[in-house]
Amino acid sequence: MPTEEAIPAVVIGSVPAATKDAQVTVAFGPEAFGSEPAPAPRPDRWRLHRLSIAVLLIGLLVTAALAVASRLNYVHNEQRQVDTQAQLTAAALAVAPVDVQRRLGRATTLVSATGDVGLFAGAVKASVPTPFTSVALYRVVNGAPQRTDTLGQPTLLQPGSTQLDDVLKRATASGSLALTRVATPTAQRLGYAMSVTSRSRTYVSYAEQVLPADRRQEISPGSPLGDMTFALYFGKEQTASALMETNARTLPISGSVGQATVPFGDQALTLVMTPRTPLLGVFAASMSWLIAAAGLLLTGTMALLAERLARRRAVAEQLAAVTGELYRTQRGVAETLQTALLPDVLPTSPTLAVATRYLTGTEGIEVGGDWYDLISLPGNRMFFTIGDVSGRGLSAATMMSRLRHSITAYAVEGNDTATVLAKVSGLIDLGRDGHFATALCGIVDLSTGKVVLSNAGHPPLVLVADGRTEPVAGPVGPPLGVGSHYEMTAIRLTPGSTLLAYTDGLIERRDVPIDERIAYLCRVARPGTNVENLLATVLAALVPHGASEDDTAILGLQWIR
Repeated sequence: MPTEEAIPAVVIGSVPAATKDAQVTVAFGPEAFGSEPAPAPRPDRWRLHRLSIAVLLIGLLVTAALAVASRLNYVHNEQRQVDTQAQLTAAALAVAPVDVQRRLGRATTLVSATGDVGLFAGAVKASVPTPFTSVALYRVVNGAPQRTDTLGQPTLLQPGSTQLDDVLKRATASGSLALTRVATPTAQRLGYAMSVTSRSRTYVSYAEQVLPADRRQEISPGSPLGDMTFALYFGKEQTASALMETNARTLPISGSVGQATVPFGDQALTLVMTPRTPLLGVFAASMSWLIAAAGLLLTGTMALLAERLARRRAVAEQLAAVTGELYRTQRGVAETLQTALLPDVLPTSPTLAVATRYLTGTEGIEVGGDWYDLISLPGNRMFFTIGDVSGRGLSAATMMSRLRHSITAYAVEGNDTATVLAKVSGLIDLGRDGHFATALCGIVDLSTGKVVLSNAGHPPLVLVADGRTEPVAGPVGPPLGVGSHYEMTAIRLTPGSTLLAYTDGLIERRDVPIDERIAYLCRVARPGTNVENLLATVLAALVPHGASEDDTAILGLQWIR
């Protein structure tokens, strides 16, 4: 920081583990039949290893994701620190012109007010040779500057030179500090000009400050910027000709670069800097590598454990085949997978209450293709979707997962509901994938209650509002994978109104027309009930046994403003 006496140069100065794998043999009285028992079937080697391979692959993916996320977070935070450091250094540099104005302005004002040129030398004597190597006083007569006094070394800019005339005229015209840079192969200086007019007398003081001729400026290790590499340019262009000072070995500076423009008199300086060592510390810089090492170690351990568990499971499954529990086990796995494919957490809003239900169908043990989702959008909006992929099994679940994520991705891109469905429909080829899907999506404006909807062959929404319950009328486009033209319709929610979105497992029955089931749904969905109780009432009436033949998904949205 500059002081009253001197101004520095412009420098950036719980399961118990068994000890052995058990070998289980099940025999049914071999002595009674007079023959040896049949050997137990050998477990499939791929089946034994696939869990450990899956754990290994998942662990590697998770480790890689965490390591990359950690590295990106570190780079982001490091860049913020560099930017902050550059701004702080720029703020310190911006103080320098204030002291220059004070020194030159005080002396120039004294001469202009008194007309006594002899007072100038005494007024600036303390400023020569530090920070100024030379100071000259000019009187402006009829717009032309005439030198009247010089203190210190001769100025690099000679009287009458175009560059000197330019800076003096700029100072005279603005009445503030004007700046110029003088650079020769063997010298470099920064020139300051300050003009004062008093009692019809205009004087301009011009001072030059020495800069390193070779543009090299080293910062002492104890300085706050001792671990920084910097380059300072005159003006806003980062060119070799504009370079004033640097401690970099090569230019331009690369890496985590911070940049700031410093107002300096009537000109500007450009500061570029980067740390030589991590500003956040070596530990933060190495965090991604530590995560990768720990993740690899943990992944290897879990893969070995998974291999051991897989062998024990093979033995358990042989016994389960005898007891008939395989069906229930596989169904539990299917239900778990189905739940895992749905969103874990839905966004909340003080103006929109949300409730969901998902019931697994009773037919078979395969995973279904029903889904729902709800995400927040910019502009205080919510995007919701519900849909159903034809068929069942892993391929339907895979298609469901792909569609759900694609729909939300297109919604986040800012597309309207019709465009979202059109784009997603283009992702499905019925002949190739063997599936089509129905879907319905909408965007709720949380400020106004306006809802914009589009429908791709899906059962209609049910609106519970103003003492009545009825399906929401609107254009219905073709299912996803069948067509690509969709329209939009808009409704407006009133306080306490509820939208019910559902899949066909709620209303479809083999012996009852679909329209009668929708009408029945409208009769049992009573207005004036909070959304959680409303969903409980609907399920109790339409799915009294807790499960239908097909999977059932319900999404309820209640406007509570």
